[in-house]
Amino acid sequence: MEDKISWIKRLSEKIVNRLGGRVIAVLSASMLLALLSVVFTDAWVVSIEQQGRQIDQIEKNVVALEQLRSSLISAESAQRGFLLSRRDDFSEAFTHAVDDARRNIKKIEGLVTSKTLVMEGKQEQSWLIALNSSLEAKAAEMRLSLSFFKSGKEDEARHLVNLDQGILDMAKFMQYTQLLLDQQNEALVTLIAKRRTTTAVTRAAIIGSAVILLLLVIMVIRQLVHEMTNRDLLRQQLIRDCDVYEERLQSSTRMLKTMALDYQADVERDRQKLARELHDELGSILTATKMDISWTMRKLKTTDPDITEKLGKTMRYLDQGIQFKRQVVQNLHPSMITTFGFWPALRSLIDDMGERNQWEMDVILPDDTTELNEPVNLIAYRVVQETLNNASKYAQATKVSVQMVVALDYLKLEIEDNGVGMTMDIEQETTHGLAGMRNRIMAIGGRIELSSQPGKGVHLLAIVPMQVDVA
Repeated sequence: MEDKISWIKRLSEKIVNRLGGRVIAVLSASMLLALLSVVFTDAWVVSIEQQGRQIDQIEKNVVALEQLRSSLISAESAQRGFLLSRRDDFSEAFTHAVDDARRNIKKIEGLVTSKTLVMEGKQEQSWLIALNSSLEAKAAEMRLSLSFFKSGKEDEARHLVNLDQGILDMAKFMQYTQLLLDQQNEALVTLIAKRRTTTAVTRAAIIGSAVILLLLVIMVIRQLVHEMTNRDLLRQQLIRDCDVYEERLQSSTRMLKTMALDYQADVERDRQKLARELHDELGSILTATKMDISWTMRKLKTTDPDITEKLGKTMRYLDQGIQFKRQVVQNLHPSMITTFGFWPALRSLIDDMGERNQWEMDVILPDDTTELNEPVNLIAYRVVQETLNNASKYAQATKVSVQMVVALDYLKLEIEDNGVGMTMDIEQETTHGLAGMRNRIMAIGGRIELSSQPGKGVHLLAIVPMQVDVA
């Protein structure tokens, strides 16, 4: 038994899940209940209509039986009235009463032969046959007495009327009609009680179905309200979680940006320190070495010309080393930015690279009054420096365009050359230092796009925010 109950429970849960939840299950149950209520209510209404027709039929039977009894009594009264008064109107009344009695008998016989439910028993049919026989016997007796009286045989007519047979026929007729009336009245009471019960059951079923449907609707509404409330709570919780995650994401982004900027600042400080040491220490050493060689050359100029010539070559090598040292120091940290400002330093870098490579330059820069904060200055300078160095080494270009525009709190930087171009892949990005530029710009919330094809030069577009928060 428990296994059967558990199986039914699992089946119901499976059906509920397949239907889509409790709401769908309750709605399905409501529809099924409504359908069953309609089917049973229709059957009960048909039954009530059938019972009503049977009650009408019984009432017609009762009326026909009462009219039959009345017609026979009227016929007997008309017979006796004619025998006493010899008036013809009593004779006509007798004829009409007998005809009415026969019509009523035929009406009742028609009800019996139609096989109605209210007079389908064999006993009732035998009573009706006996009633018909009694009527015909009584009618024959009354008609015979009238015929005797009309032919002048008054004594025979009175004798016939006073015989016990007529009284017995009349008593049988009344007995049979009373039996039929009792049977019809009993059937009428039974059908009325049955119809009353059916009506009560139908009414109770309709009211019960309506109450159950109402309860189911209330359950559906409560479930919907509960689900809507849960959805609202989940939505609010989701909004709160999204706000928390958004705040965490922004905090993490700010932290990463700060770390990136700190890292770049550390790199720039290390570069500046190294550049200063190279400038101070190495510069001093190279300068002192050059002074010593110059002194030696003056001493040996007359005594040993070969050594003097060799020392002259060494002096030229020292001059190249000092120039290379200056270039390395300038690449490590552009001291001109600190000394003269960003825009003059940037123009000096561009002019120096253009003159060294003999490029045709197209330069558009903002006014010197445009102020940028230090991270943006260094990033923009490094992007221009790295791009022009790559163009100098690999592009084989004859024309280079550098355009920088400040608009809507953003610095837009475009650099383009007409060189040999390149195929965009990771190896070349690493080789050309493009990954470093991309990291610098993305670290402060900017973006960089590089496009190139073999033989069509290189185009770089960088968008840098003007305002950068530094922790």
